[in-house]
Amino acid sequence: MKLLTHGLVLAISFGVVFVWEQTGLDIYTIQAVALLVVVYLLLSFIRRKKFKDGNFGGVADIFILNTAIFLLIYTTGNIYSPLYFLLYFLGFGITFIFEPATVFLFTIGAVLIFLPEALKNGSLESYIKLGSLLLISPLAFFFGQEYRDRDKEEQALDDITEREKDAADTISKDVEAVLKEEKGDLTPESVEKLDEILEESEDLRQETKE
Repeated sequence: MKLLTHGLVLAISFGVVFVWEQTGLDIYTIQAVALLVVVYLLLSFIRRKKFKDGNFGGVADIFILNTAIFLLIYTTGNIYSPLYFLLYFLGFGITFIFEPATVFLFTIGAVLIFLPEALKNGSLESYIKLGSLLLISPLAFFFGQEYRDRDKEEQALDDITEREKDAADTISKDVEAVLKEEKGDLTPESVEKLDEILEESEDLRQETKE
């Protein structure tokens, strides 16, 4: 479901870029990019106010970046633009934020956007640039997948640590209740063992804090 949603976001972005260039609106590209930057800054500000860790990473961020970068590339020389290299960074960035497989949809969209210009000029440089996008896609997918796997492992470790802390708290409370309510009925050996359990549970709590 996420892959479908992320793919749809990219498709809409590419659609906006294509329509923008085909309808003569390209004379307003600089203004459009400026507006996208303002929207991005507003979203970042709102996110920081609403969430203390309002970091980059939303669907809107990718939509804005993808649209703005392609518009800039279009207006500065199309496939021969000096800003073309930004697409490589964008491809890797997408795999870290969207589903890694989305990079292949990004590459297909980029190729379709630039293919008419490449066919029109028929230069070797244009085909090399398109081929380079195709070549980095598997590499970007690999890095994105590794990042996701590592993130899942860290999340699982955090969950285990949290469960250990909860278990230590529960054990400590139960032992304290037993010592408080039934200490008179317990043998010295039992009291000593319960004290040891309290110490171990406290040690476990301290370890989970580190």
